[in-house]
Amino acid sequence: MKLLQTLSSAFWSNYKLLLLISWPALGLTVFGLHQLEVSGWGVWTAALLMRLLVEFTFLGLCLAVFNFLGIKNKWVLGLLLYGYYLACTADLTLLWYFKERFGAKYLQTMEGGADYAFLTDWRVLGYLSFFFLFSLVSVRRFFQPVSRYISLQKILSCAAVLLVLIALNPLRFLPKPSDFLTTYLMPPSVVYTLRAMMAHSPKAIITQTLSNDTIQTARTYHVFNAQNTGIGKEYKRVILIAAESMSAKYLHRFNAQIPPTASQEYDALLAAYPSATLHPVTLSTLYGLSVIFTSHPNAKLSYENGYPISLVKELKKQGFRTAFLRGANEKYMDEHILFHQAGFDEVKGSNFFQTRPEYAPYISWWGLTDRKLFEYAVEYLQEHKNEKTFLTLLTVDTHVPLGRLDYLDQAYREVEAPFYDVPTLPRAFGRAGQDLQRFLTGLQNKGLLDPDTLIIVTADHPNFSNTPTNQLFKPYQRVFDRVPLVIITQNKINRSLTQDALANQLDIAPTLMDLMNLPQPKGFFGHSLFDTSAKRSIFDIKEDYVKITTADEEKIIPLHSKKEADQPILELIRTLWIKKN
Repeated sequence: MKLLQTLSSAFWSNYKLLLLISWPALGLTVFGLHQLEVSGWGVWTAALLMRLLVEFTFLGLCLAVFNFLGIKNKWVLGLLLYGYYLACTADLTLLWYFKERFGAKYLQTMEGGADYAFLTDWRVLGYLSFFFLFSLVSVRRFFQPVSRYISLQKILSCAAVLLVLIALNPLRFLPKPSDFLTTYLMPPSVVYTLRAMMAHSPKAIITQTLSNDTIQTARTYHVFNAQNTGIGKEYKRVILIAAESMSAKYLHRFNAQIPPTASQEYDALLAAYPSATLHPVTLSTLYGLSVIFTSHPNAKLSYENGYPISLVKELKKQGFRTAFLRGANEKYMDEHILFHQAGFDEVKGSNFFQTRPEYAPYISWWGLTDRKLFEYAVEYLQEHKNEKTFLTLLTVDTHVPLGRLDYLDQAYREVEAPFYDVPTLPRAFGRAGQDLQRFLTGLQNKGLLDPDTLIIVTADHPNFSNTPTNQLFKPYQRVFDRVPLVIITQNKINRSLTQDALANQLDIAPTLMDLMNLPQPKGFFGHSLFDTSAKRSIFDIKEDYVKITTADEEKIIPLHSKKEADQPILELIRTLWIKKN
């Protein structure tokens, strides 16, 4: 009883303030539960009550620490609270667009060639202004300074409560996977981000020989056994197009709410050529392209170790000139260095195009317009017409949150439908399809779309956010979040791709190797999409956990799990097997 009295008295002086400033975290938790597809009112109630208790206690601890240190100025405390809400906003943003929390890997994206003009949008300014005023008004109205003795009492009380909540977290008894996903949302934003930054970084296992345990785990999850299907032939010109953020939901073929005229170019290609939709296994450009190039789910370990496995390097061995062209800044996140390591002879982006008078006027927003990037690609392929060439194109006009804002003097067929008369991603993808068709026509006119040319159109990653056009994505379907892929050749391939629901981005590299009739590197996790009998597994690695899906089960494992039962899978996704056939 005395302990309870001590705890209650420690909180009493500022309980109104703590209750008031805790509600944004509850809103974040509600949104996170929705994005992570956690269901059940019982689960939601338990998660929200737990988060309220955690947030109330954590903010109480912070307030007590500031008091103890002598920081009692209400303006200063209001600004500190506002900074905390910015951290919560980062969490909200990542959950909105990527169904992940804000962590260490996304801190890298805040520097480099990104465009932050959206911060001047009136809605963003309104949001930031609201929380700025909310922070200041809340603290000035309800904060009650206390003595250092009381502050120390509060610190000890709050710390004790938090330790008890950590040790006896009732959410761990929820059914799987709700037990993990609800617990995943519990840490306050700054705690989660700091923990992610300080976490031990797993080390790659780069090997030519697998342990017996890894061999058995690989067999269980059907990896390291990609096979060719006999569909392949020699190609002289291979073009991989990664359309920024492309998701099936922007195409009428998968989403009846999209006007047929808006995506008619993409839809026609998907109907005419072998096509599929793939489960995404990554959620940012560097990670998405790394997975595509390596058929390995652990993108970070791939690029941190110089891409020991890479289809680009395999094509270089076959005598291909390799080039990576993008509309954005090629130095963003050191990708000009990393993609050289992946095997590209040349990496060109907006810095390069700024030196070309015919392209420089078409650089704005995130970079060079897609239309001009495609024009340069035709020019490049024409220049190297007599060489074997592998070209990867990364477009930019469909970048989140709204797509390109200014298309300069470029004209497009307009779509007479809601949301297509202002900058939105649906409009951006409608125009992207037109630019893709212009590119294919340009290749045809130059004699470059011949029997020796292979084109794969897909995406670096999908976009989960429906803002501000959510009416176009109701009722929600799981296929909306998948990545389309289409294989274009002059001589049509008369074989369909697998429609396996477990087909995923790990299958892109094995498919390309199959199409070119080249030996499959043993270290590939995926399978050719033409291999309809292959058993597949999805390894979706998030900031600090991996979600594994097979035909028989779905499980979530923290990347830093100490459980003995989890170690074989964690070792598998750290293994970069460089043995060749």
